[in-house]
Amino acid sequence: MKNIYSVGNLVTLKTHPLLFGFRIKGDGKFVPPIMMIKEVFIESKKKRIYDEETGRKISERIKYTCVYFDDNNSQFVESTIYESFLENFDKLKIERISEVGDISDDSKTIGEEIKSYFDSPLNYEFNKVVRFITKKIEIYKKRSLKKITEKKGKIEKDQIKSTIQYVVNYTTPDFLICGFKKNEDKSLFYEDGSVKKQVSENLLKVKWFNPTNQKFSEQYLPIEFFTDKMEFE
Repeated sequence: MKNIYSVGNLVTLKTHPLLFGFRIKGDGKFVPPIMMIKEVFIESKKKRIYDEETGRKISERIKYTCVYFDDNNSQFVESTIYESFLENFDKLKIERISEVGDISDDSKTIGEEIKSYFDSPLNYEFNKVVRFITKKIEIYKKRSLKKITEKKGKIEKDQIKSTIQYVVNYTTPDFLICGFKKNEDKSLFYEDGSVKKQVSENLLKVKWFNPTNQKFSEQYLPIEFFTDKMEFE
């Protein structure tokens, strides 16, 4: 059984509103995060996929450990998600607003930039400043709001105004590289030799300031999660 996604790929839930339009409508806190795949897990052929009584599908053999950044608590969070629940990041619609107010479709440009990070992978260097790759998308999310003014029980068209806000939840700080180790996970195969799990070979230890706890935090994560090439205008 072949998995669609690999370690280091960017994905989101199929419910993400930017899969369907350039702007978020409604409350931004309900928008799912952009996540990076930490592990690919392939269940054995004995895994029960369908309910025995109803015949309904209740699970899948391929699932992923996905990681995103919880900016409220300034920490990384892991979640295990089935393959069919996910969509690739390059399906997201992202718009650019220039300094003079011109609006354009920036989906392809950002997508190509993110893919270029993997063409020139990060080289380890102690104390190097790096960025979590999802930041490139999370910081450009936008939300559309409408302000409606009522006059004497009537609403004129010129009293309906649209406002655009940036929605930057799940955006990460910058990180400092402070360590490195090889992944020592040994449970990669089943007894018959078939693949059980796919993981990153190399793990980076990164440090950042956690304003929630008022202290510095550190964590090991796959080297594929980070880049030193990301820039912002």
